[in-house]
Amino acid sequence: MAMKASIFLAALFLLSVIESGFAQNKILLINGKVIEAENYTVGDIFVTYKKAGDKRSGARAVDRYDVFSITNLDGTEEVLYKPIDSLDFSVEDVRLYIRGEQVAKTHYNSTGASVSSAIIGAGSSILYFYALPIPMLYGVVLGRFNPRKMHLPDNIEPAVAESEAFRLGYEKSARNTKIQKSLKWGYISLGVGLAGWIIYGVSDK
Repeated sequence: MAMKASIFLAALFLLSVIESGFAQNKILLINGKVIEAENYTVGDIFVTYKKAGDKRSGARAVDRYDVFSITNLDGTEEVLYKPIDSLDFSVEDVRLYIRGEQVAKTHYNSTGASVSSAIIGAGSSILYFYALPIPMLYGVVLGRFNPRKMHLPDNIEPAVAESEAFRLGYEKSARNTKIQKSLKWGYISLGVGLAGWIIYGVSDK
């Protein structure tokens, strides 16, 4: 019985060591991105940090004003964001804004933008290299329009989804996603189209 208890305690100790080895401080940026850091220092202008296993000799840095909060290894959160005046979002509004950004990044589907961009890219290839700006211009135009509907996970509370801050964060992230996907598929299809015209021109001679 004593041996079993010793084995059990040893297993718990080993598990805690493994978990502590993987645990990281989490730096949450206002754009919704999360940086995992082994250690960090908060300065007046920058937050410097070191990633686990990072081979860089110096520390990495991010602008302090781009950081919303830092969650430490013990689970405590240090909020760096502070409203400057009455026109700025409150801390809770920014938290909702960031959540909207994160939800859009994982749930917003930009299939329509990707398909239309691919069609525009392929069609503009007839202009040869004069068509190079067209996918970029089309992506910029798409990015000016908000999505008609928010794609949300089931666990989002109605009060959160209906808040203005959440919606603004979602729409911004969705517009950025549309631009990125539009550029990607627009230039891929343009490249394929140009290659096709070049091959056709060579074989036609």
